[in-house]
Amino acid sequence: MLCKIADLSIQVPATGDMLSRCKEYLTNEQVSADIIIRADLYRPHKYPTFDEKGVAYMESSIQFSRQLLNFNGLYLHSSAIVYEGRAYLFSGPSGMGKSTHTRLWKQLFGADAVVINDDKPALRYIDGVWYAYGTPWCGKDGINVNTKAPLGGICFLKRGEINSIRRLDTFEATTSILSQTIRRFKDKTTLDLLLQHLECLTSKIPVYELYNIPVPEAALLSYETMRSGAEEAGL
Repeated sequence: MLCKIADLSIQVPATGDMLSRCKEYLTNEQVSADIIIRADLYRPHKYPTFDEKGVAYMESSIQFSRQLLNFNGLYLHSSAIVYEGRAYLFSGPSGMGKSTHTRLWKQLFGADAVVINDDKPALRYIDGVWYAYGTPWCGKDGINVNTKAPLGGICFLKRGEINSIRRLDTFEATTSILSQTIRRFKDKTTLDLLLQHLECLTSKIPVYELYNIPVPEAALLSYETMRSGAEEAGL
């Protein structure tokens, strides 16, 4: 099946439950695929406890993330929310409260704040602008919207006894993003391409670290800080 994902034409095998996951991304455009995901390259032995749906989800995601690098793009394990025309991403290890934090944004800002992907948004650099996209690879809750928005900031969440936020320097930002890319690439050519994208990303997009208690005040702090940072960066 041919899908339009992250402004690219993607051939996705209709195995597992990918047809259902991709229904909002299907396209009738008569174009050649930019990215072809191949079911014959899936490796079910890597996931001995997964059923066909789980294998198809994981392996199609990995193939997409690897080929996305060829189109000035990358994945970031995060929850992406769009508010006031900008996308903000909240990342960190599993269990750190990414989805909880974006829910707090929705609690504060209501329907004007939209979660476009709750697990694996795509990022692409196009004509001098970094965009965040919804994708069908969106985690167990299936929260995603087939849309894009200019990226305004990235924030890494940590648990704390008080709410405090600081901007990361370039090295800290790059290290943090690398720890949450969906796939750690081992071959030098692919890794070099990823690092090139990260250099561009961290030079243009403010990246933060938020120690937080999961209360609305933490969401307000991240919003006010990231909005200000985006405005100062001209985003």
